[in-house]
Amino acid sequence: MIQLAEQIFCTACGACSEKCPKNCIQMSENEAGLVYPLIDTTNCIECHACEKVCPVLNPPTTHSPIKAYAAWSNNKEERRTSASGGIAIEMYKHALNQGFKVVGASQNADFSVTHKMVDQESNLFPLKNSKYVFSDAYAVFSQIKAEIKSGGKVLFIGLPCQVAALQKMYKGNDNLILADVVCHGTTPLNYLKQHIKHLETILKVKANRMSFRAPEKRTYTYTFTLYDKEDNCFYAQRTKDGDTYQYGYHRSISSRENCYHCPFANNKRISDITLSDYKGLGKFEKCEYDQLKVSCVLVNSSKGDRFINDMMAAGIIHADLRPGKEPIAGDVRLRECSPKSKARKDFEQFLSANNNDFEKTMIQVIRRDTIRLQIQHFMSMPRRIARKIKQFFIK
Repeated sequence: MIQLAEQIFCTACGACSEKCPKNCIQMSENEAGLVYPLIDTTNCIECHACEKVCPVLNPPTTHSPIKAYAAWSNNKEERRTSASGGIAIEMYKHALNQGFKVVGASQNADFSVTHKMVDQESNLFPLKNSKYVFSDAYAVFSQIKAEIKSGGKVLFIGLPCQVAALQKMYKGNDNLILADVVCHGTTPLNYLKQHIKHLETILKVKANRMSFRAPEKRTYTYTFTLYDKEDNCFYAQRTKDGDTYQYGYHRSISSRENCYHCPFANNKRISDITLSDYKGLGKFEKCEYDQLKVSCVLVNSSKGDRFINDMMAAGIIHADLRPGKEPIAGDVRLRECSPKSKARKDFEQFLSANNNDFEKTMIQVIRRDTIRLQIQHFMSMPRRIARKIKQFFIK
């Protein structure tokens, strides 16, 4: 009997589906819109290849970072229009120039996100910027397999769980460079579609394009934007403005269940290179610039080290060596996965009662969370007053 990872732990990476020699496993959405592997037992030969390749059941080898850099693209426009320092887009371009094919997350017309293989620089734009929604990487696994089998080279940038899947499938392959982005959790596509449909109904405008971190609103403000067919922005809100989707994502309320049990959210990495916004810059060593539009680059292997060194030598990126403990201390997701907050537990309760209606659920969650935060603020007032009085007399 085949025993895949329990649903509370399954990341839907798709490694099991790719590895099955009889194509018995399909990645399918359930009634709530969450993707999980579905096994056709009639053709299963119980070879257990799916279990062996599962990065949850059999975790890949991890590495402590060798180096940590504060880095950014030397191309000002790439840096301006990228989520942080523009390192990912420069990695794609450099890899293409070195004869690689590159794979990254691209948003489709229906707002779903699929990892796609690119072999020309002119096709890189859709891979830029953050996509805060579940991404389908397994659709491109067969292309990666064919490229590597033919002797080609591939650079893959994705979530840690997706990188872990590729590590299991191609352990130690010199022609595959794997880069993961520090992940705070991934939200089911169904929630994003519900949110956009809700806004279209209220505003009476059809969305043709969207962005999670719009460059024209400055990417570091995390502004969720929608655009009509003429590419006019008709909606722009941040978490603090009350956008339900951003509130759910950035406060780790609406993630897939497995994200609260993630084995990859720690300082032991499964990739050659780890990318993120640089949080905690200057925490352990003086820095003359702030962390806005600066990428953190963790180099985790000799292969990753050579790749980043080549980019530095070519003048593509600026990179300052930083204390290795600094980004880990600055970013909690480099130490542990998102915990289940009271708001998350509210979300689970309301979502079930609301028959998986995301928008209605998040409005209820935000209302209760706001009251909870107001009470906490009031209860902490005596402590805050005492601290200010103490500071006054110390001066």
